[in-house]
Amino acid sequence: MSPAATRGMLTVMVGAMLLAVVSVIAVASIAAGDVLALACLLAAAAAPFGLVFIDRAAAWEGRDAYRMVIFLIIVLSAVFRLRAIDDKSVDAQILLKLLAIGLAGLMAAVGLVRADPLRQGPALPIWCAFFAYMMMTSFITVTPTLALVETGSNLAAFLLLYCTAGLLGRDNLVRALIASCFILCLLSLGAYIVMPQLGRMSDWVNGAFTPTWRLQGVFGTANAAGGAAAVGIILTLLLPVRSGSRLLRLTGLGVFALCLLLSNNRMAMAGLGAALLYASWPKGGWALKLAIVALATGLILLIYLGAGDGLLQVLSRSGSSDEITSGTGRTRIWAVVLELWSEQPLLGYGSGAAKYILPKNPLLFTAAAHAHNLFLNILFSGGIIGLCLFVSGLGVAGWRAVKRADRQALALFIFFMAYGITEPTIGGLVSFVPMAFYAAVVLAINPSPGLGFGKTRPGQCLARQMP
Repeated sequence: MSPAATRGMLTVMVGAMLLAVVSVIAVASIAAGDVLALACLLAAAAAPFGLVFIDRAAAWEGRDAYRMVIFLIIVLSAVFRLRAIDDKSVDAQILLKLLAIGLAGLMAAVGLVRADPLRQGPALPIWCAFFAYMMMTSFITVTPTLALVETGSNLAAFLLLYCTAGLLGRDNLVRALIASCFILCLLSLGAYIVMPQLGRMSDWVNGAFTPTWRLQGVFGTANAAGGAAAVGIILTLLLPVRSGSRLLRLTGLGVFALCLLLSNNRMAMAGLGAALLYASWPKGGWALKLAIVALATGLILLIYLGAGDGLLQVLSRSGSSDEITSGTGRTRIWAVVLELWSEQPLLGYGSGAAKYILPKNPLLFTAAAHAHNLFLNILFSGGIIGLCLFVSGLGVAGWRAVKRADRQALALFIFFMAYGITEPTIGGLVSFVPMAFYAAVVLAINPSPGLGFGKTRPGQCLARQMP
């Protein structure tokens, strides 16, 4: 019997034993009147199949690995229960995310052995050094255990995406991101209609904290929903068109566009515009595009000179021009972040420390849970050392993307540089927007197009166009 067959048989045997044990417990619980016992029984029945699926996915066996990547992205990104920022209790949702982090780490560990990452040059070691350093800063933060879990989740997700590109191919990595984003956006639209408390961003209205019209869905925040939807649009438009997929592409674009508009994330819209302008530039007509940009800029300046505060009030959500001039209070956050960082410039305050320090500052407010800027957030958490490692990794990845004229990676980089002006992008427990940023880095540093499919030798690609 081959090793693969032996491994499969052992998995089924373990699953069968688990089924028997849990079934006995469930039957006894039913006799005692426990309504949760039936759920345990049904879960136990599916356990052997789940174990086989996990076993095949962890071994990077084609479609199972591809489906597991989508599943993990969704589980790590979705938020099905809202709670206060300072509520760090462990519930079923957190346990599921911890399980997903563990599975992502397991797949990454197996994938690194097979993907031969050292052949890709210094880019991957630099990024691993950045994550390792941020994990070490967890020990100087307010809650070391939580910070370690958060930084560990980002490292596991980054390496999982890296192995996905190396073993399943770049196009399949992009397809997995599009599929997971599409499912998350559909869930968000459903929550927006059926469960407003979950699906809509809440704000103070007439003295009451009530849901507004802005969509946040299962992404947790409206800005995260807008950022994810914009990424979905970029990836869908830049993915090569396959026969029979036009209707699906149009459906996806419609769902992403609706989520982006309902989120009212203006910086995501601006970043999307900049990314699509770059992506369409090589197709010709650059003079016309430049003229349109110049005309639009001139009209905005002309209206601003004539209307002044009136224009800013129209563009703001609250009707106050200060919302625009202060970046919705972000300029005040940046000033406090820089002042506090100057007191601890080398190491910063530790990974995830911002959500405990900034809201308590008398010059800020409770919603200031991070630096609201990609680079300032890393500077505050990791100090000069962390920022230098991050910029070095970003520079290496960007340079490789420029040398290869990688439109997908460069378009994503342009989007995240614009989006990162007002959003932290990475930090905290990993979710879709950070994973999309890591995907941009992976696309830049891992050019492997994929060579085959199925059971392969170490280092050989598994890629094929997944359904």
